[in-house]
Amino acid sequence: MRYVSLVTCLLIVAAASVMAGPWTALKSSWSGNGGAAASQWADERELGPYLLRSEFPLHDVQDLVRDLGDLQESIERSLHLKCQPQAIQIHLFNSKRSYDKYLRIRVPEGVNRQALYVPGTDADRVYAYRHRDLETDVRHETTHALLHTALPYVPIWIDEGLAEYFEVPAALRVKGHAHRKELQTAIRFQHWKPGLEHLEAKRKLMDMDGKDYRDAWGIVHFLLHGPTEARKALDVYFDEIQSGSAPTPLSDQLRRRIPELDQAIVDHLMK
Repeated sequence: MRYVSLVTCLLIVAAASVMAGPWTALKSSWSGNGGAAASQWADERELGPYLLRSEFPLHDVQDLVRDLGDLQESIERSLHLKCQPQAIQIHLFNSKRSYDKYLRIRVPEGVNRQALYVPGTDADRVYAYRHRDLETDVRHETTHALLHTALPYVPIWIDEGLAEYFEVPAALRVKGHAHRKELQTAIRFQHWKPGLEHLEAKRKLMDMDGKDYRDAWGIVHFLLHGPTEARKALDVYFDEIQSGSAPTPLSDQLRRRIPELDQAIVDHLMK
């Protein structure tokens, strides 16, 4: 799970429009095989579209490696999309110091960020370093990489909501994410409402704060596990994005299909 106190550390400094997607402004200045001497990597492994390079044995994160193997299928099945990754390089560092040193040359804008997804012309890249949330970070950033191969662009709020959803192991996605209890508490004691239009108005990644990540997860959960009409609205929304035209706001589609939408989302999250 992503902790609210760390959210600002996860933000990439590049701003981007919804039409362009939140990641297009940050480009790696390094190409080819990663630019590091072979001796830097203690372990390398190819897994489907992924090339994993790690400064520590990948056996140490075997659960993560297994999850990455299933992630594309999970996204495609859950979202009714087809991902088309050509190459995704995942670089795992043994320490923050090593991570910062590597990025300082290749992606200087990303130095001191906890984890990064960076699109590239030869390969997309994910960078993360070893700490207690490493596996969560890698699943989160790799979700971004896969989504952006399935859709020409992904609005920021749903991009982050989906990455939050898929960042935990599959067994925890329905009822085990920390955001679920956070939102249930907010509903009980703070009269929380979804605020979908508020999220849709976000145009820059840096506009998203910790509560926005949590709330985006809650709406995504409703779309995937709520009423059939919510699922249909999401399918139409993705179809419109794939057509290349500006989609009808998802909030409009949902409110036409589901009376008392806000209460329906609240009721769903309290189950």
